[in-house]
Amino acid sequence: MPTFAAAVTRGRQQEDPQTVFTEAVDGLLAGVLAPPCSFRLGAETEADFWPRCARQVSRTVRAAGVEHTCVFSDPVTGLQITWQVLQHHGFAAVEWTAWVDNPGLAPAPVLADLSALDLAWRSVGDAFLYRSPGAAETREDFQFQRFPLQTIREPRAEARFGAGCEGRSSVDWLPFFNLQTGTDGLVVAVGWSGQWHAAVERHGDETRLRAGMDGLRLALPAGTGVRTPRVLLVYWRGALEDGQNQLRRLLLQHVVPQVGGQPVQVPSCYGAWGGAPTPVHLQQLQFIQDRALAYDVYWIDAGWYGTSDKPCPNVFEGEWGKTGDWRVNRLYHPDGLAPVSRQAHQAGLQFLLWVEPERALHGAPITLEHPEWFLQRQPGMPREVGENLILNLGNPEARQWVTELVSGLVTEHGLDWYRQDFNISPLEYWRANDAADQQGLTENRYIEGLYAFWDGLRRRHPQLRIDNCASGGRRLDLELLYRSIPLWRNDYNCFSHLDPEVLQVHGYGLSHWVPLHATSPFNSAPGDTYRFRSIVAPGVVFGMDEVGNVEYDEASYPWDWHRRMLDEQRRARPFWYGDLYPLTRCTAEPDAWLALQLHRADLDAGVILAFRRAASPLTQAAFRLRGVDGDAVYTLEDADSGRRWSAGGSELAGPGLALAMPEPRSSCLLFYRRAPGCASER
Repeated sequence: MPTFAAAVTRGRQQEDPQTVFTEAVDGLLAGVLAPPCSFRLGAETEADFWPRCARQVSRTVRAAGVEHTCVFSDPVTGLQITWQVLQHHGFAAVEWTAWVDNPGLAPAPVLADLSALDLAWRSVGDAFLYRSPGAAETREDFQFQRFPLQTIREPRAEARFGAGCEGRSSVDWLPFFNLQTGTDGLVVAVGWSGQWHAAVERHGDETRLRAGMDGLRLALPAGTGVRTPRVLLVYWRGALEDGQNQLRRLLLQHVVPQVGGQPVQVPSCYGAWGGAPTPVHLQQLQFIQDRALAYDVYWIDAGWYGTSDKPCPNVFEGEWGKTGDWRVNRLYHPDGLAPVSRQAHQAGLQFLLWVEPERALHGAPITLEHPEWFLQRQPGMPREVGENLILNLGNPEARQWVTELVSGLVTEHGLDWYRQDFNISPLEYWRANDAADQQGLTENRYIEGLYAFWDGLRRRHPQLRIDNCASGGRRLDLELLYRSIPLWRNDYNCFSHLDPEVLQVHGYGLSHWVPLHATSPFNSAPGDTYRFRSIVAPGVVFGMDEVGNVEYDEASYPWDWHRRMLDEQRRARPFWYGDLYPLTRCTAEPDAWLALQLHRADLDAGVILAFRRAASPLTQAAFRLRGVDGDAVYTLEDADSGRRWSAGGSELAGPGLALAMPEPRSSCLLFYRRAPGCASER
């Protein structure tokens, strides 16, 4: 049977990149081409399965593109595979998910080695794989890395990578990668919030790309089914950064959650500890108003719930880790959280609340009322008080309960942001609860349940924004980008001794794949502009110190600086919704510079952010800007000095923008905008 990949190869020869997947999708729907996946079904493979299947096809036009649904029915095994394919409007991009169902009366043959993506990519000459590590709390987290797949010295190579070993999707590696083959390439994004795997193998003039859920091997019982991860392919031509920006544009236009018809705005947040008593929160809110601090969100973190009668003053003391009882703790908040929410809204701030509903300690009321809703690490063993359990989101009754719980919190407390954390490794729970002939089923049901839970919340509360934490950035994948953004991208930021150069790498690297995110520089170094800017992010959490509280020395604290940092963050934020152009390598080396450009083509304006590290001997550098019009004149402004000057687009794109930083460990933030009615001198 002809391959999907062969049709894509022919599409790459067309002048219009947006047609690259058209013939392949048309062939799939017509039954001429087999889908780009692979599996084993008993003693057979997908090559035996597809030719004998009957097909039913339907088509729906959606805001993001044209969605095709193709149902393959196998007369031999009785299985049905539903292949849902979305061709995105305005992009050379295709996205799909498949469901494998057994509608018959008998168990199906064993399904194994299911790769949601299995595609051969024609590639002549050098080939490189670009990817980023996940959020393991290291210096290299999110670093944008290049791996050679074929050069003169390395004629054959392969890369195998995945989520890690704990069941959250972005611990070892982010589930995004970019294959560059000459002057074109393919970005792949995997949507699976559990255990996934990928392999990129180069053999001669062909590179094979595979990705899927890890560990799935089961005989589907009658009346049951499983789904594959979501796969997104984005084709690109030109330079590497053009490919990365095609991904960013697609995510911002068609994927990230929208409120009021616009992508969610990443906020500047004042983070406060939930175990702090109500009067402390009210004082802090008054404090924000009195000092005219331009925050967007008042954030209540962990510690606000339960029935503990002990103080919980910070993240290192108290019993905030006793999750599962989501009643407001009346010791800290006698009147609930309504007074805090009310004052936050009166101050013009949105209100955020931390919850960790997937983890519960045995002994919480719900674990005693419905023990069947919770997964144990060792099923069947007597449960001990304080034992960590996981709410089984694959159980419809458990999922309905948690939906009602969180929806009630949203309504009762007027939440604008719901912050969901997940501080446990679920993989051993999932696998321990699988039957021997049903490996991977618990995880598959659980992940589907997670998506259904969040989708249900968003249907009930269309204005609700979801902050995806998971121990800081450990569930960043395509499916959750559809539903949330991470406001705390990495738990490396949990301690005030953090290295600003590492923050630069984290933000710079992650922005290649995830356009919207935030984090904290911590407020333990007042007046340190270099440290504040080092977060390299569209949003900031600026308030909490290392123990989750906020204390300021009124006599010495630089309030004007604090307000200036919030103002420049707000001013730069719109440009994060545009293109990202790297101006230096993504490295934490102490003797290097790090610089990037953000450009909005619709505004013909942007931002340059640059850092000279402490050990760098270079006092100046020049950077060629991208996206600027060579026939235009641009006005530039230095955020530190306020100095303004003009430069022609041909100068900025040619010789480049000259930056001088005489002092080690310094930063530069420049805004530029096309001057109205001006043309550069030739």
